[in-house]
Amino acid sequence: MGSETPQNDHADSTSSNDQPSTEEEAPAEEEAPAEEEAGSIITSSPTVNTNRATRLVTIAVAFAAILVGGSYYATTHPINEAKASLLDHKLEIAQEWITFAQKVPFVKKSEIHFLTARLERRKGNYRQMSKYLDLAQDAGYDPEMIDRERILASAQSADLDKARPHLAKFLEDPRGDEREICEAYVIGFIQFQLNDSAIDLVRAWQQDFPADARPHYLEGIIYKSMNVNKEAEQCFLNALKVDPKYYAAAMEIADVLLELKKTERALKYLKLAEGDPLLLIDSYVAQAHCYRMLGQADKAEKILRVVLQKMPDHYAASNELGRILVVDRRYAEAIPLLQPIVDNDELLTDPRQSLAMALRGEGRLEEAQAHFDAVEDIKNHLATANQIVETIGNGPDSINDRLTVAQIFWKYGSEQDAMVWMRTAYLLNSKYLPTLEFLLMYYKEKAKQNPELQNQVVKFEREIAFVKAQANRSVDDGTAAPGSGPAPSNVPILPQQNQTENTDPAPSTN
Repeated sequence: MGSETPQNDHADSTSSNDQPSTEEEAPAEEEAPAEEEAGSIITSSPTVNTNRATRLVTIAVAFAAILVGGSYYATTHPINEAKASLLDHKLEIAQEWITFAQKVPFVKKSEIHFLTARLERRKGNYRQMSKYLDLAQDAGYDPEMIDRERILASAQSADLDKARPHLAKFLEDPRGDEREICEAYVIGFIQFQLNDSAIDLVRAWQQDFPADARPHYLEGIIYKSMNVNKEAEQCFLNALKVDPKYYAAAMEIADVLLELKKTERALKYLKLAEGDPLLLIDSYVAQAHCYRMLGQADKAEKILRVVLQKMPDHYAASNELGRILVVDRRYAEAIPLLQPIVDNDELLTDPRQSLAMALRGEGRLEEAQAHFDAVEDIKNHLATANQIVETIGNGPDSINDRLTVAQIFWKYGSEQDAMVWMRTAYLLNSKYLPTLEFLLMYYKEKAKQNPELQNQVVKFEREIAFVKAQANRSVDDGTAAPGSGPAPSNVPILPQQNQTENTDPAPSTN
């Protein structure tokens, strides 16, 4: 507006110059525009300043809004993404967002510590979880939420005596953690083989969150653990219907189809799973296995060599390629792939059998025979356990059989399988001394990695002392105390097993 006034004044002065005048009038006419222009500038100056001030205020407000909005976005977006990734069980992505949030100013440290603790719980790293919960508490995070997280850890690690009484309260007042609560308890139920309770919970979850694929996936995991493959396949398909990009379900369908000897159909779902970068390598290895089963060993070998270039220590890829090389009589190439696998875990019978064949092919007969004998011994014991499982009952009379199965799996199979059977024995009689002694030994080992489990050590020490005291009183009274006697003769003495993991046994739910 200030620039228009001089132009108009100039136009006025031009029109007045066009008018005829005398010499006396000329000076007066020249002074008039000068006075006019001066007056115009003086009178328009406050308007210009006011407009400039208004524009500056507007810009400042807009800039402040951008700063506030940007600050809000920067501080909340990584936290929200971390939470979403945790709910989707994308733990590596959640870790990346949490790491990013740590670098953003003004993000509450207490919330970062709490989310880190939740991430560690999801991984099963309870020692780290406890550390970060303490940090969150020191930084002022909600104490009740911290207590809830510890209870969820108890549920997830199958400490149901501690966790189960809180389930109803948590579901009535979930505080936005419905899905976290359901998943932690479902995992705990699965470990105790409380499959009916687990299925009830995931189905309630499905009803409350129809757009969530996770409960359908977990229902499939439950049926898969029960070896009910058809139902498991349908649950995984339901997960894909809810979310076509839930690629973990595609991987599980492929695994079920391989169990059913439907290799070509399995390939279809393995290729679908390539859509998830976190599953890409595992999908390739599984595809290589399919091609080997279909008689296309050359194609399988090419895939596996690409995988091992990127991940030289990938167990499944090394095992699969080692098997191909043994069949192709390239024994010298197979041994460096198979030997590290067996050195890391001697109970893995498949790679150990392949290694034995490769060593024999290279003329190292004594080494080969030692591996053949070990494989035979492991398989015989596991066959015995499986035979007992097929005939095992459900009542208290089955406790001794369950203990026998648990001990065989502990020594020759998986720790997870051992604890499933031991926990079911405990459910049938929580005062049976051999069961209590097994659980005490187990939790003593676990507490070395996870201090949160020290309460379990104390619990079973007290229960053992109580049962022994009852037994002594019974002897004095001449009565028999149920469950207080020595271990039955068919239950072997429990060997001490090296524990290198810092996680409690839990089903695969990735």
